[in-house]
Amino acid sequence: MKIIHTSDWHLGDRLFNYDRTDEEEHFFGQLAAVVAKEQPDALVVSGDVFDMGAPGNDVAKRFTDRLLDVLEQCPAMETVVIAGNHDSYSRLVVDESLWSRFHVHVLGRPAEDGDGGAIFAGNVVEIPGKGVIAAVPFCHSRNFPTVDGAPGEDREKEYFAGLARYVAERSEGLPAVLMAHLAVKGELDLRGHDKMLVIGGEECVGVAELGPSYDCVALGHIHCPQWIKGEKKVARYCGTPRAINFDETCDHGVDVVTVEAGAAPEVRTEVFEPLHALVTLGGKDGIPFDEALKQVAEATLPADTYIRLNVRLGVGELPGPGWTERARKACCAKGLRFCVNNPIRTETSEKQETKRMLTMEELKELSNDEVLQILSTRQRLSQRQCELVKSLMEEKAI
Repeated sequence: MKIIHTSDWHLGDRLFNYDRTDEEEHFFGQLAAVVAKEQPDALVVSGDVFDMGAPGNDVAKRFTDRLLDVLEQCPAMETVVIAGNHDSYSRLVVDESLWSRFHVHVLGRPAEDGDGGAIFAGNVVEIPGKGVIAAVPFCHSRNFPTVDGAPGEDREKEYFAGLARYVAERSEGLPAVLMAHLAVKGELDLRGHDKMLVIGGEECVGVAELGPSYDCVALGHIHCPQWIKGEKKVARYCGTPRAINFDETCDHGVDVVTVEAGAAPEVRTEVFEPLHALVTLGGKDGIPFDEALKQVAEATLPADTYIRLNVRLGVGELPGPGWTERARKACCAKGLRFCVNNPIRTETSEKQETKRMLTMEELKELSNDEVLQILSTRQRLSQRQCELVKSLMEEKAI
């Protein structure tokens, strides 16, 4: 069975308030080309279709229109889409009856009966003569359906064990694939992720706990493509098809996977070219602000490249008034898209570091971006937290 494995599209996301519609259209065009070339038996989308639970109507329409374009490239292909932690399962499945007419199976949550018992058949898609796909959307561990009528100590573990038994009974020598949206235990490359969100905020599952019945485990949630280290090569994150933030410094694309019963899956990654690259100037350790501006002036980058400046700050130093506007003008002069001055604090002990208080006059001179930079530095906000705070500031016209 040949599948195309993709996940974490995050449709509707914004990068420091830049609209990314053209990049999404570019991604869908490349996905359609891969489907046309490969003619797979199935396309599996392992969650986080949208960036937020309530996407705008334009974003939802783009998902529908562009996915239909992809399906036209291989009408016989079965497509399986599951909800991720960024998706609203109810919003995702609202059109499931219509999608079924196009061989698209949309699953928002593990199926259950009126008493909360698991209905494994509701999460298994059979590809006639080719294989079986078990599809498990994102679900908090405490919310998994019960197995055999009674909740045990670990509902998630029991659910996956029961699903594996169900799949083993129906695969009958054909390849079996599990697709899921979750964080697994192991040594993970978490570039671009808030590690506390991935490790501390959500339960992690051991690959062995997913069950032994599968020839391939096609995962979503982690944005960097990778095999699960320490395990035989069965479980894999395909990563995002495009960079969602500056720290995702890896190749992006989709996996073309050939699965045979009893054999390790063969994976070939189709790397996608970004429409607009995300480039950080200033190096890992940062450089003084004026030197960062000099690097912008000397840069030879394609137009509309997104720019982040790593600016080194000394002990007690704060971003200077006007830095954001100066950086924006410097990037605009080169046809680049300025995003943020990213403060890199000089490493000192907590006792050595002093935090100078701003006067009211100094605060009034700062732009929203500069206030956000100071807040981010002092409170160690993640990039996503910064974006949420910025959206609130703009909404309230602070």
